[in-house]
Amino acid sequence: MAYVALYRQWRPQDFDNLVGQEHISITLKNAIATGKIAHAYLFSGPRGTGKTSTAKILAKALNCEQGPKANPCNRCSNCDKITAGTSMDVFEVDAASNRGIDEIRDLRETVKFAPVDGRYKVYIIDEVHMLTTEAFNALLKTLEEPPAHVVFVLATTEPHKIPATIHSRCQRYDFRRIGVKEIEQRLATVIEKTGIQIAPEALRMVAVQADGGMRDALSILDQCATLDSGGVITAQHVRQLLGLIGHEWVWQLTDAVAERNAHDLLLKLDELISLGKDVRQLLLELALHARSLMLYKAAPDIDNIEVYSDDKAILAAQSAKFSHQELVTMLETLHSAANEAKWAAEPRIAVEMALITLCRRAAGNDIDALAARVAELEAKLASGPVLVAASAPQTIAPRPQPQAPPVRPQAPVPPTARSPQLQQQQPAAPPVQMESASGSSGNLNEIWAAVLKELLTNGKRSVHACVMQGQLTGLTDTQAMVRFTATFPKERTEKDDYRAIVEKTLAQITGHEVRLTCSLGLDTPPSKPVAAQPPATAAVASPSAVTAEHDPGMDDPVVKQAQMLFGGKVIKIDEKKL
Repeated sequence: MAYVALYRQWRPQDFDNLVGQEHISITLKNAIATGKIAHAYLFSGPRGTGKTSTAKILAKALNCEQGPKANPCNRCSNCDKITAGTSMDVFEVDAASNRGIDEIRDLRETVKFAPVDGRYKVYIIDEVHMLTTEAFNALLKTLEEPPAHVVFVLATTEPHKIPATIHSRCQRYDFRRIGVKEIEQRLATVIEKTGIQIAPEALRMVAVQADGGMRDALSILDQCATLDSGGVITAQHVRQLLGLIGHEWVWQLTDAVAERNAHDLLLKLDELISLGKDVRQLLLELALHARSLMLYKAAPDIDNIEVYSDDKAILAAQSAKFSHQELVTMLETLHSAANEAKWAAEPRIAVEMALITLCRRAAGNDIDALAARVAELEAKLASGPVLVAASAPQTIAPRPQPQAPPVRPQAPVPPTARSPQLQQQQPAAPPVQMESASGSSGNLNEIWAAVLKELLTNGKRSVHACVMQGQLTGLTDTQAMVRFTATFPKERTEKDDYRAIVEKTLAQITGHEVRLTCSLGLDTPPSKPVAAQPPATAAVASPSAVTAEHDPGMDDPVVKQAQMLFGGKVIKIDEKKL
């Protein structure tokens, strides 16, 4: 006789042997005992948790010769036929390969006929979410009002893909993942009956790697028994078969991460890859161990949570090397790298990047370290005054409120001596002269000379050419007064671009931020009178000469002002020759 796999040999045959789904088995037994049998059931849950097995147990309980009863006898012909899969009253339909509307139409035709041997015809549709929309629509009416002798059992791992119209016509039962301890107990019964020898550590490792599925656990156990036939199955056998990294390796890698030792970490990674270990499996086991450390650090007394390693000494020693925030960051980095390694062309690079990133994590950026730093600063402040070093070499005192500077009388310029443009731009009040902050005009000249030199040094030649025509006449902490003897350089210096450059240079020289104020005036009257040319002279002596329609005279203030601003000579124009 051909060999039968363990998961087929040890498929549960009644509700009492259904492991880990007590909430479902008790409900179904009560429904059968009271006669409240629904016409359609929806079994949903992860793979290997007993959905199809429960459907077959339900079919046997309904068609047992001694029934319907809560637990089938498993001795009558009807139970034997259902167990062997030869019953004419139980139909198992694989919706993954029979998903079209034609298959559902055929099913609707067979529903009308009465059962052959038992009381009910049971239709078990596995992976029902694979049916097409048209097939679901064809099934709706039959599923809602089937004949009295028909029971539908729909099984799926993805209930969210089933239309709501199907959901509303079924009683839904959700199968949960089976716990590690429950799987261990079931495997212990199996190895006792079959004579398989396995170490307790290896048995627990098989239960953990089954990920809540009893079928997966039995398949791993069957495979391990084949690996070392006749001997004792050890934890090393299980690791070798499943490609696991192992606790010792994970603990060593975790210590290297805690010590930020990238050198040892990369060497151990290279050794693991040389041994044929899967790098993504390495990341997953590291993440499981980091989760164990995080849970132990948060609640050391909890024993009911499944963890990667239950060695309390290791958990206590390694969890003390990390803060909570570091463990959270470690988990995020490992999960991200595991997802990237799944699709990367070279998964090793993703693993190396993640491990080096963990080794070079910044220290002291978590909440605990920040709280410690705040407490240290508070202790220093409580002990006495704290001296803070200034970043600048010179301390700037708080700027006082600006006050109106004293006004000094200045010789007024006659209204007739001002050009129309000057009269429009200058205010009616005379310009204000600032008191010197240095206390002497010599210091003002030195400061102004330094400003002009700094402009040349910085390559501001155009600004220098304009500003050099003025003179610094007053300087306070908030204002600098510059007086010009010509209108053009004054107006150009008052523009935003030149003003900003001059104010910045003054701040560099004086150490104070000042506001530039420009004025127009004369320092001293012209020292040489301009002599009138002989009447016979009619040629223009200079390009900048002033042309007059009459004899200006020596004392005309307009001519004096024009000659002072533009230079040149005053000549006589013979009106008779024009």
